[in-house]
Amino acid sequence: MALLDAMSDIFGMERPWNKVKDGMTDAQIREFYRFIADLWPINTNPQITMPPPDDSTLRALYLGENEPEMMLENVFRFCLYADQILLVNPFDNPNVMAEQFNPIHHPGEWKLQTIRLVYHLMLLTPWIEAGLVVLIPDPGDFNRQLRVKTWDLAAARLRGWRPSDEDLDQSAAMQRARKTMLLYPRSYMERMTREANPGISDEVVRKVLEQMEDERANDPLLPNDTIDRMPGQFEAGRLGANLEMGMYICQATGAFPYTNVKFRWKEILGARQDLDATAQVWSPLTNAFQQLKFKFMDKVDSKFACSIRREGRLESFRSFMRRLWNTVGGEPDASKSEVFARDFRDELTQAFSNAKADWDAIDRELLKWAVPTLGGAMATGAFSLALPVAGFAVAGVGEIIQAEMKRREFRRKVPMSVFIDLERR
Repeated sequence: MALLDAMSDIFGMERPWNKVKDGMTDAQIREFYRFIADLWPINTNPQITMPPPDDSTLRALYLGENEPEMMLENVFRFCLYADQILLVNPFDNPNVMAEQFNPIHHPGEWKLQTIRLVYHLMLLTPWIEAGLVVLIPDPGDFNRQLRVKTWDLAAARLRGWRPSDEDLDQSAAMQRARKTMLLYPRSYMERMTREANPGISDEVVRKVLEQMEDERANDPLLPNDTIDRMPGQFEAGRLGANLEMGMYICQATGAFPYTNVKFRWKEILGARQDLDATAQVWSPLTNAFQQLKFKFMDKVDSKFACSIRREGRLESFRSFMRRLWNTVGGEPDASKSEVFARDFRDELTQAFSNAKADWDAIDRELLKWAVPTLGGAMATGAFSLALPVAGFAVAGVGEIIQAEMKRREFRRKVPMSVFIDLERR
């Protein structure tokens, strides 16, 4: 909340967004990151940086692309299915950055990144104020031993791994790289256009360049300028945390991980601890989830989405998920788990029916907002649930947690994870 207040004061957020981004100065960027550095010094007590486990709150940690243009798709729409979403801070802490890359020392090189960050926080503001989204610092900012340990564990686990072409092509980072073409100087773009289209007329070239300039001017995440008039720009892409740090945070906060990134889902599934026949105990319920088509908000205003959540929509389904979470988080034996799996499978039918009634009400609200004019306000997709009896665990993280047990409370295991896979149209 302090950061949001400082952001508003420093950048004059009461103005239209295009005035904020086009008027952003080096002095403002430096002041903003100085505030972040003062807010989170490296001697901060790590115990105050993460909320403790709370069985009354269905808390989810997002382990996907933590980018402003992905907030609605990846975070806001899932808030209807959880009580609270945890996000690892999308901003960098200058206290743990070398001077060569530090925004306090080189604010001009951080303009693109800061525009994205401030826009990101602006979208999150109503959700943070409502307590539906909680930003937490990376615990490694205050515990370098923890950071290096999780880095080393991840490096060993991923030795020889390479992202697939599909992973790269669908990533927000790749889409952002394509957008940076809009920042190229007009003379360069004219030359590239003519080389790619021999014989193209001057009139068509002019229209292409004007269209690109209009697109740049109207893009909320780009300055209305060209890169030949700016210093080299620093940009960062984020997935919240690596799997090791993500599991640490989940056990420290009593959260379950969820994602919509396929390779991250494969990582999470690889951390299942079931090595025998008990692995299929919860299959009646997980298979039942797979058969259903869930609705998610799509192409709607952030404030509208937040208002829907604050009205308590889908509370019946969240209550179902909350009871499931607390049940699988206990220590039921295999025979009881089989009974629970069948009971929750049967209850899912009613919970889903209640959710459909809420979605019908949301549809009516959307009509009042004229949202259909935006090209469709709803998306459907799979809500994949993983419930390994022994929970999820990553090699080496248990030892880290065991060493810190005296300093804070940890949940015994991470018993559930969710993958959101939308139908692409």
